[in-house]
Parts: sequence; structure tokens; C-alpha cells
Amino acid sequence: MSFRDTWVTCAECGEQFVFRVEDQRRQARRGDEVAPPERCPSCRSGPREERSTRPKPEAARAPKKEPAFGTGPREGRVKWYDNQKGYGFIVDSSGEDLFFHRTGIVPGEEPHFPDGTPVTYLVERTEKGPQAVDVERMDAGDVDSDARPTSGASV
Repeated sequence: MSFRDTWVTCAECGEQFVFRVEDQRRQARRGDEVAPPERCPSCRSGPREERSTRPKPEAARAPKKEPAFGTGPREGRVKWYDNQKGYGFIVDSSGEDLFFHRTGIVPGEEPHFPDGTPVTYLVERTEKGPQAVDVERMDAGDVDSDARPTSGASV
């Protein structure tokens, strides 16, 4: 008989757990019918009072509340940006931190964002949460040469 790890849902708490190959083999060696347990290991062990403090499955799966960023262009300041890693954070006018990646920088915009740089951006919802895209310096049109990194050559 071949055995495979399989997912099982606990009849008591609703959590999913793995009915392991080792457990299946143990049941077969004892001569028992190989069948998944109805309850997860947590529900099978320990007094019920200890488990009652565990959050309910619905609460555990509730999505985190995301900050309300709204739609349309936003303004904020760069909290920090690491050019080598290619990502950083923007502080929104509401004080919320917002992730941005080098791929979210407006094409043609140089990826140099010193701390405190004022920027405009849009917010995009991703599976990891909100992210700034179309990030652009607010003063992009009138940036003087001192604001940009130089190659070390003096003029």
C-alpha cells in the first residue's frame, strides 16, 4: 500500500493539518484501518481550557486592515531608499509608511531618492499589501545638478 501526506480539516477547530505518511504507516502496522483523524494534533492534546484562548479560524484568517490611501495621485516624502537593494519606503501625508520598488519608479526617473525627497505616486494593491507605483520627484523638472549623484569628476 502506498501512503501520501494529505490535508485534513479538523472537525473541532476548522484548521487544516497534514495527515502524515508516518501516521498512516503506524495505523497500518497496528492493523487499524488507515483513516485520517477527525481532529488536529492541537485539539487531540492538552486540556480544553488551554485551547479556548486560541483565536477562532475566522479571526485568524481575517485580512489585516490596510490604511485608507484613496485613489488618484498622492504626495509624500521618501523615508529611505536603498539604491543597491532597489526598494524603500515613502511616508504618506497621513503618516503611513508605503513600500516602493525600483520597478514602480516612473520610466526616465533616476533612481536616486535621498531621505526626505518629496514625491508623487499612485497606490496599487498587491497580494502583499499596498505599494507605491509611478513614483516621481515633485521637483523633477527643476532639479539642480547638486541634487544628483556625480561620478566624482569636478567641473
